[in-house]
Amino acid sequence: MPLLMARPGLFRIVSINAGRAMRERLYRMGISEGDIVRVVSNPSYGPVIVQKGNTRVGIGAGMASRIFVQPLEVMENVENLR
Repeated sequence: MPLLMARPGLFRIVSINAGRAMRERLYRMGISEGDIVRVVSNPSYGPVIVQKGNTRVGIGAGMASRIFVQPLEVMENVENLR
């Protein structure tokens, strides 16, 4: 699901569907594929606030719609079935 639709909680970034410039910008903010982030707030307006470690970052709707995440709880449950 896109980060734009994520509710507060823990998520793993599974893919970033963007060009080089946006990937670089996210990388400089400390966000890349495979990272685990906490969605702190996701109002229906304004940026999505995510936390990685002790750092919080606001990501605008355009960027957030290109970042795909999976809830961490779901991934843990799938791994426990194996």
